[in-house]
This record gives sequence, C-alpha cells and structure tokens, in this order.
Amino acid sequence: MNIWALEKDIRIKHLLLLLGECLGANSFSISANPVLNDKAVRIYKTGVPDMSAYLYTYGQPEDRYGVHLEYPEFSGMDTGMNFEMKEDIDFDHLVEVLQVHLDIF
Repeated sequence: MNIWALEKDIRIKHLLLLLGECLGANSFSISANPVLNDKAVRIYKTGVPDMSAYLYTYGQPEDRYGVHLEYPEFSGMDTGMNFEMKEDIDFDHLVEVLQVHLDIF
C-alpha cells in the first residue's frame, strides 16, 4: 500500500514509514476502514486481521502516540472489554508493544 496515497495526517504517515522500517514493511497491513480519523490508523499482522492495533496521534504530545491493542471476541465470553489502551508513549515503547501484541519479531 502506498502510504503517501492515504488520506491521513502527516504524523500518521511518518509513523507508518518508521514502523515499516522497524517491524518490516510486509509484517503488518493497514486497515482500509475509511471512517477512521485522519490522525489514526488501524494495523494488523499481515494475514491475521483479528489481532489489530488502533494507533493515533490526536490528543498526544509531539513524538508521542496512543494505541488501543484490540483483541478478538471470544465465543461465549462477554468480557466487556476487548482492547487495552496506552497513551503518551514514545516510539521505541510503541514498537515493543506492537511486536508483542502482533507477534512480530
């Protein structure tokens, strides 16, 4: 996917480029959901769309990010929450969190 063709804020585009360098350009895919804010993007491990991460820059200081780690719903279990939220994290911490969550090493 051409990151520059996305209708996203420049900080999100830059973030996606950096993540591609750190995690591997083919290790994750970008959700095609057009409803998302232009300062947010949802990524998932390529081929495993149930495990995703919603990344955003809105409401975050410069060079800091927010992330919702999204989990699949488990059949028959109503947990009331299918995501974990982290805010105000730096890029290195974000990479570590995504590596673990999306199982990308």
